[in-house]
Amino acid sequence: MANLLKTVVTGCSCPLLSSLGSCKVLPGKKDVLRTFHTHQALWCKAPVKPGIPYKQLTVGIPREIFQNEKRVALSPAGVQALVKQGFNVVVESGAGEASKFSDDHYRAAGAQIQGAKEALASDLVVKVRAPMLHPTLGVHEADLLKTSGTLISFIYPAQNPDLLNKLSKRKTTVLAMDQVPRVTIAQGYDALSSMANIAGYKAVVLAANHFGRFFTGQITAAGKVPPAKILIVGGGVAGLASAGAAKSMGAIVRGFDTRAAALEQFKSLGAEPLEVDLKESGEGQGGYAKEMSKEFIEAEMKLFAQQCKDVDILISTALIPGKKAPVLFNKEMIESMKEGSVVVDLAAEAGGNFETTKPGELYVHKGVTHIGYTDLPSRMATQASTLYSNNITKLLKAISPDKDNFYFEVKDDFDFGTMGHVIRGTVVMKDGEVIFPAPTPKNIPQGAPVKQKTVAELEAEKAAAVTPFRKTMTSASVYTAGLTGMLGLGLAAPNLAFSQMVTTFGLAGIVGYHTVWGVTPALHSPLMSVTNAISGLTAVGGLVLMGGHLYPSTTPQGLAALATFISSINIAGGFLVTQRMLDMFKRPTDPPEYNYLYLLPAGTFVGGYLAALYSGYNIEQIMYLGSGLCCVGALAGLSTQGTARLGNALGMIGVAGGLAATLGGLKPDPELLAQMSGAMALGGTIGLTIAKRIQISDLPQLVAAFHSLVGLAAVLTCIAEYIVEYPHFATDAAANLTKIVAYLGTYIGGVTFSGSLVAYGKLQGILKSAPLLLPGRHALNAGLLAASVGGIIPFMMDPSFTTGIACLGSVSALSAVMGVTLTAAIGGADMPVVITVLNSYSGWALCAEGFLLNNNLLTIVGALIGSSGAILSYIMCVAMNRSLANVILGGYGTTSTAGGKPMEISGTHTEISLDNAIDMIREANSIIITPGYGLCAAKAQYPIADLVKMLSEQGKKVRFGIHPVAGRMPGQLNVLLAEAGVPYDIVLEMDEINHDFPDTDLVLVIGANDTVNSAAQEDPNSIIAGMPVLEVWKSKQVIVMKRTLGVGYAAVDNPIFYKPNTAMLLGDAKKTCDALQAKVRESFQK
Repeated sequence: MANLLKTVVTGCSCPLLSSLGSCKVLPGKKDVLRTFHTHQALWCKAPVKPGIPYKQLTVGIPREIFQNEKRVALSPAGVQALVKQGFNVVVESGAGEASKFSDDHYRAAGAQIQGAKEALASDLVVKVRAPMLHPTLGVHEADLLKTSGTLISFIYPAQNPDLLNKLSKRKTTVLAMDQVPRVTIAQGYDALSSMANIAGYKAVVLAANHFGRFFTGQITAAGKVPPAKILIVGGGVAGLASAGAAKSMGAIVRGFDTRAAALEQFKSLGAEPLEVDLKESGEGQGGYAKEMSKEFIEAEMKLFAQQCKDVDILISTALIPGKKAPVLFNKEMIESMKEGSVVVDLAAEAGGNFETTKPGELYVHKGVTHIGYTDLPSRMATQASTLYSNNITKLLKAISPDKDNFYFEVKDDFDFGTMGHVIRGTVVMKDGEVIFPAPTPKNIPQGAPVKQKTVAELEAEKAAAVTPFRKTMTSASVYTAGLTGMLGLGLAAPNLAFSQMVTTFGLAGIVGYHTVWGVTPALHSPLMSVTNAISGLTAVGGLVLMGGHLYPSTTPQGLAALATFISSINIAGGFLVTQRMLDMFKRPTDPPEYNYLYLLPAGTFVGGYLAALYSGYNIEQIMYLGSGLCCVGALAGLSTQGTARLGNALGMIGVAGGLAATLGGLKPDPELLAQMSGAMALGGTIGLTIAKRIQISDLPQLVAAFHSLVGLAAVLTCIAEYIVEYPHFATDAAANLTKIVAYLGTYIGGVTFSGSLVAYGKLQGILKSAPLLLPGRHALNAGLLAASVGGIIPFMMDPSFTTGIACLGSVSALSAVMGVTLTAAIGGADMPVVITVLNSYSGWALCAEGFLLNNNLLTIVGALIGSSGAILSYIMCVAMNRSLANVILGGYGTTSTAGGKPMEISGTHTEISLDNAIDMIREANSIIITPGYGLCAAKAQYPIADLVKMLSEQGKKVRFGIHPVAGRMPGQLNVLLAEAGVPYDIVLEMDEINHDFPDTDLVLVIGANDTVNSAAQEDPNSIIAGMPVLEVWKSKQVIVMKRTLGVGYAAVDNPIFYKPNTAMLLGDAKKTCDALQAKVRESFQK
């Protein structure tokens, strides 16, 4: 019967049986094969997963019996993770007591509490120390292991051949935590590094405890206290941990290592790297330094002898795998140290780096305190156990990623840095067969990789490559071109009025340039809204061209009435939206406001003009100047929160004065005045209705829609002005100028109109947000531009009305198509730039009307809006390190992108649960929240605002960090947070908060990706290289809240997801934020 079964197994490729171990299979008889053929087919029809279901396996955690060992292999959190994965867990009673984990904690995590024998007899036993003779049971722990079971522990197989023999007799599979390869993908399972990190920190704490002075220097009334000088030998994990701890305590830290990369690490921590005169690389395999030449060692000893006479504290961490630790400091060096000095030997367990070290002891030799403890991680048992537990759980999940069955495969053929490498290196015994050491992996990197220059270093090199002569020549050429252009304008000016208008335009542009630079980024959204409202002064052009009586009587009059109507929508809606946004920024502690008092200057300005008009004075030009200055004041007022509402009021006064002066200058009859008033009243009512009902989260699309109205009004006004002025072209000296301006105004207005509608469609979700990359789109756009420019030739050369109107109609259509093709090729994430560019376009369209109608007000306001939009566009592009042409033409990549192969990101990410996140939030005292568009899309600002309020009430320092291009409009996130009640003084811009990340306990990244992507600084070949980003990875801990691990708009992988201080909390942003809010509230109410 056995042979029959083996026959079936041989013929069946059932993976479950093949995973149970290799056995010799005997061939069966042919008739038996025939007999079982049908049953075999039925049996193997559904493939079975390899391995054993987790629910059938028990993980055992025995108490550590090594002398003075306080650690435990798994923390309650680790047990909970294994139970969630499906394992059964047995913990020996009292196993976690020394680490401050009670049996009740383990029971609550889902474990069973039993005796030592039961724990050791589990399918998979997890330990810290290698098995040894059990003093209570009188038997070796290895003999208590289950036959063919699995053991995970520190083993040190090269030093423990007898232990391997014992384990071999039990047919044990052994995973040695000390043999985890030191490769990038295994960082999360590297228990040696975890313990070394703790040892390095504890070494500094012990040294400080036995040192007689402060680490930091002080100047007091009693005298000056010099800072302690510390030398750390070895730039591995322990040494760097020591350097960081010592530096944070104020000591002068020096670091020595034979590896250049380690010295760079010392330098990055603020320590002074020490080097010998002899140049020799100490880069070795597995993250360790190699043994150096005799000449190098002699130079090294000379350096150490000098340092011993100067430093107060010595910490040494030098180890050679599988060998006795090298003696780096002889007795003579130690005795040359100042009395009261301290030496800490982290290599004491391997013999020590100091000749005077006594492993396991604390003693004083010739006035120098020696700390030679061999159990430093155990002296911080809770922390050490937690980290070791994390290493174990991550390793188990990595080697057996299947959700249902526990299974891993050991192969002798594997590539360097892969999971195959990790498994083969870690497994030192398979079913009792010793397979240590692991064979050499394939594709081993040859030598230490060349350190890749950072983006900042490459940019510095580019700047240095520009000679002073070339820099000055470029500047001189720009000024030469500008002044030559001014001369050309003077020569081409048809009359004095044009020269005066150009002067007004230039001065207004300069004023606008300097005014907008002063606006705080948090108020960029209100700035966009108020400029949108002011751009509604295109109504002035419509009023000038309106005619007839109660109704328009000609086509130009109809076009003008329509332009006035749609411009009025802009005016009323824009100012109301601005006021709504500014009201959101109010804090409960702000003093009361009496903004209605600004009716006094408004009434004086408009009423005084009407009185002067009634008295026969013509002061329209002064009114235009006053209105223009009020519009300048509107932009300047938005520079701070304190003056923002004044700015909005000044904007309304300026527009009201401009409209009043226009009507006063026209002196319309009562019927025409009724027509004008009706058009403005109807448009204003519609604008107020829209602005009152719109949600603030829909503000970007509202602004885009309003921009389209400005563009359309400009087109209508330019065409109407051409029709009205055409009869006078034959005798007008400025006819050509009028025609050129009308043509340009039509073109700009057409692009603004259609481009704004496409932007609205993308933002509203009517159109797909992804860029529409038409084949040959650049050639298409170039053709449209050429056709638009070419159309001006017949327009100027042929004096006929038909040709003129046809050319204006053609350029209207061509520019509208071009607006569609340009904007459609831009993705949703680049909409902040699109909106600012469209804002700028609307300003230039207004300028065109000003030149066309010889109206100073339109020219001044148009220059203000055009320059403000251009500056905001520049700010957005700088924030992405991209050129404006790159964005507008739908391009990718920054100006710093080197163009090579992007950096490959390896490693594993760490996922946490909601409860883990709550614990991290509760433990943090300083928290920064960096939201992205994901928060806008999910409308999660309300639960986040409530969360911030609760945390602030608990005394935690909570702030927001906002990237300039986060959201779909400049300043959108500031407005959304203000809407939810977040005080604006805790919402900081990127430049204001970036330097605070290193001192921050926790960063919550909500719905952001590209704006926190470290590849911008670390990878010169990334398409976002050089883009300024929020440096969240520099904080102590980071929680990234995203729906998935997917890439952002730039389609670039984000290295911070795989950094050791980052935890991923995946899920829907709104649901996660609601859950966080509820859980935090619940935890604080306990």
